[in-house]
Amino acid sequence: MVEKILQILLVVILSATKFLTAPITSLNIGFGYLETLLITTLGGLIGVFFFFYLSSAIMILFKKLSDRFTTKAPKKPKKKFTWKNRLIIHIKREYGLIGLAAITPTFLSIPVGTFLAARYFSDQRKVITYLSASVVVWSVIVSSIVIIF
Repeated sequence: MVEKILQILLVVILSATKFLTAPITSLNIGFGYLETLLITTLGGLIGVFFFFYLSSAIMILFKKLSDRFTTKAPKKPKKKFTWKNRLIIHIKREYGLIGLAAITPTFLSIPVGTFLAARYFSDQRKVITYLSASVVVWSVIVSSIVIIF
């Protein structure tokens, strides 16, 4: 019984952080398709809520700290644009929140995508709704692909 709970907890944690690997791990552990679907969806949703509110709190704390220690505006170093930065900016400008939510669980990871969504989009309800819907859709897609192959 304890072993089964630990296995479920492992898949939930994987789903919350590295979503793409969770269905594979779940099926390798011995869970069936429906169990995998439910556990990975639950884990992904937990990750979205956890990292959304954590990133919001971090941004508020960072703002307070920077306001406290900043007396005058220091000269900012020139930003380096990597291919990831360019991709994120392109997706934000071209596709908005829907595009970011669509690539978050699989390509960016839930912590990174959720942080970016919380940072760049102000409508919290919409951000959480889109990210949650994306997790559910990707859970069905990835779990189905893993079962088929």
